[in-house]
Amino acid sequence: MTEKNPQPELFQNSSTAPLPLKERKAEILPLARRFIKLSEEQLGTAPKELSKEIEEHLVTYDWPGGEKELETAVKRACILSDETMLQIEDFDFKQRQAKSIGRFVEVRLKSFMKNINRFEKFNLYDMVIPEVEKSLMVMVLKETKGNQIKAAKILGINRNTLRSKIRTLKIKLKDLK
Repeated sequence: MTEKNPQPELFQNSSTAPLPLKERKAEILPLARRFIKLSEEQLGTAPKELSKEIEEHLVTYDWPGGEKELETAVKRACILSDETMLQIEDFDFKQRQAKSIGRFVEVRLKSFMKNINRFEKFNLYDMVIPEVEKSLMVMVLKETKGNQIKAAKILGINRNTLRSKIRTLKIKLKDLK
C-alpha cells in the first residue's frame, strides 16, 4: 500500500489500463470484501460476509461494468440485506432475478396446478395474473407508505397506469399507509 493511495498494489497497474475483471478473477473476492468494508465505513451498514454461493457467482460473472459495477453491486447488497451473510438474492443480477421470480411463482403454482382438470372451464390466466399483480402492487405500495409516484417508479410503470391498476384491482390505499 502507498501513502497517497490506500489500495493494495494488487489492484494497481500504473503503466496500462487495468484488464477487465473477467480476466482478473483472483482479484474479485478481495475487491468485494474491500467494498463490504467501504460500505460499513461510508454508509454505516452492518458487517457482512459473502456466502459460498455468492462467492462462486461473483467470480464467474463477467462484470462488463468493471470494478465500479462490482462496487455498486456489493454496496447495494450490503444496504438491502438484513442478514450478516450476503446471499445471491441480495444482488441485483438481472438474469438471476428473473429466474428467482420465475422459480418463486412456479413453486407457488405447483400445488394449484395439481387440480388443473377442474380449471378447464375457467380462464386460468385471467384468474392468476390479476392476483399476482395485486400482491406485487400492494407490497410495493406498503413499502413506499402509499406513495404512488415512488411505487410506480419501483414497479417501472407510469403513475397513471398504477392508478388505473389500483382502481381495477380494487386496492384500498387507506390500508397501506
